[in-house]
Amino acid sequence: MSYKICKQNDERIVLQDTGGIIDFIFGIVLASLGAGVIYIGWFSYQDTGEIFMPLIIALVGCCFFFPVFKVNRLVIDAVNKEIIKTKSWFGITTNKEVITNRSLSLLEMSGFTSGEVEAFFDSTERANHHYSLKFYSYPEWSLSMRGFSTMLDVALFIERHFDTDLAMVVQHKRHKFSAIGLLKNHQITPLPNDSTVKEVGFQEIRVASTRGGMVRQWAVPISLILWAIMTSGFLLYLSMLEGFTSIPFAIQQIIAFIFVSGLSYLIMNNCVSTRLKIDHGNLIVKTSLFGARKYPLSEVIGVVNVAKITYLVTRQGSEQLAYKIPTKYSYAIHSWLMPYLKR
Repeated sequence: MSYKICKQNDERIVLQDTGGIIDFIFGIVLASLGAGVIYIGWFSYQDTGEIFMPLIIALVGCCFFFPVFKVNRLVIDAVNKEIIKTKSWFGITTNKEVITNRSLSLLEMSGFTSGEVEAFFDSTERANHHYSLKFYSYPEWSLSMRGFSTMLDVALFIERHFDTDLAMVVQHKRHKFSAIGLLKNHQITPLPNDSTVKEVGFQEIRVASTRGGMVRQWAVPISLILWAIMTSGFLLYLSMLEGFTSIPFAIQQIIAFIFVSGLSYLIMNNCVSTRLKIDHGNLIVKTSLFGARKYPLSEVIGVVNVAKITYLVTRQGSEQLAYKIPTKYSYAIHSWLMPYLKR
């Protein structure tokens, strides 16, 4: 099961999950079996009028196991300082567990990936990223989250209202979730200044969006842009040779220009390097050709590599900086930020 936030305010967060893929498949199988029972029942009992009993049994048997009727819910109550996990069927609660403020000693965040082997051999497949929260308490819970932002929202909410510590697992090692705690062994990691992470100005660094540095980052986009230019040029040349007059040649040129320009913008905007800049008490994060986000340095916690994605973590949310760059770079970026952060 994997939780997502369905309601949030200053006093409580409600997370909900209606079951995983196994529950869904199980429900489909039971529904098929139920349909078969109904079919057999119809032809067996239609002359005697006893169709209703097998019909009711089949419907109840199917619906009882369908995920839509089974709800897993987690309520984090800041007023009563309780975390309540419930399981309900058809709106009737069948299981309830409660963690109180005094029984929660640590909340641990972690992430991992799956399906990387399949993604390596088949470019149409994608690696999946998973995130989880582990509650060191009585009872002890491990809950899957739908995404990093969901996990972060829950953790920061608990930090504000509960007397507990937060930890982040990086490369199977637990770090205290603070500016100093996210350092590698509490030591500063020097900035590499290579093709992946480089200082490009006063209080400004550039981070390649993927592993391999700037050359690999721009190799594929430039190839796609050149392909688009050559294809458009070939089609224009061919239409001119064959005397294609349904669309005026000038309009064809305009369409080709719009196509190439639009595709080039989308490709370049998606692959542009991330830039981090310190400016007048703010951290400016530029991840696209146009536009940037600004975070007050007092709200920035740091940079961390989770599930092979490098994130900037702030109390206002998270920002993805790069994908699949070595963890040493996230330590280096975090160390670069350290002098400006609240410790």
